[in-house]
Amino acid sequence: MRPARGLLQQKRSFENFELTRFEPSADLMPFVEHYWMILWDLTGKPAYVQQNLSHPNQHLVLDPQGQSGIFGMYSGTFSYRLEQSGRVLGTKFRPGAFRNFYGKAVSALTDRHEAIETVFGRSTEELDAQFAGLNDPLGMAERIEDMLRAAGPRLDSKAIKARRIVEAIEVQPDVWSVAQLSETFAITARGLQRLFEDYIGIGPKWVIDRYRMIEAVEALNRGEATSLTDLAHRLGFFDSAHFTRTFQALTGVAPSSLRHA
Repeated sequence: MRPARGLLQQKRSFENFELTRFEPSADLMPFVEHYWMILWDLTGKPAYVQQNLSHPNQHLVLDPQGQSGIFGMYSGTFSYRLEQSGRVLGTKFRPGAFRNFYGKAVSALTDRHEAIETVFGRSTEELDAQFAGLNDPLGMAERIEDMLRAAGPRLDSKAIKARRIVEAIEVQPDVWSVAQLSETFAITARGLQRLFEDYIGIGPKWVIDRYRMIEAVEALNRGEATSLTDLAHRLGFFDSAHFTRTFQALTGVAPSSLRHA
């Protein structure tokens, strides 16, 4: 499993909480990317606000102390306040896979959440109570998997194509435009836009830009010695000023402030 990507100030993050991720059962791998759990104990310490750049995925989240539910992808910078002690368990769906559970365009979920019972046959309160009473996150993931199987998951050809395109954007840093995607995948720009709104939750240009920003965050987390100008050019920006403005507008901080965070 690849390392977690998109955590701002990653080193400091892991001083305040533990992140554990584990894979789904084989039959659910086409639908679920992984399960994740964050665990923290800040008793007697200041609260900590974690920020990260979300990926284009939907999540089923159990957070008995906060807000459980089905969360759409988040277009801005996602923030979560950790205080005292607690834990959260999440199911990260693969790009395009949640559309067939949801039954309609997942753009309706972007930047918002719904109760679990609006999609699955289990109440949020029931699942929260089970999670709060278990010490075994793997055991809770197994219960989530039973619920997913009961929903009769399936993938249509559009879901598979949407996922392939998102994965190509993620692993090919030289993909900078919708025109490139249209040519590579033999789909018009308008068709690509409709496909992404329906199955991903947001347009393809946003996904391209988001993965450029995630790569920028990872370069800063790694402490790369490269200059911001070189980093900007590598990510397809005209100059470091344009890159810095874009980064700061999204995260609220200049990239230079994260170099030694």
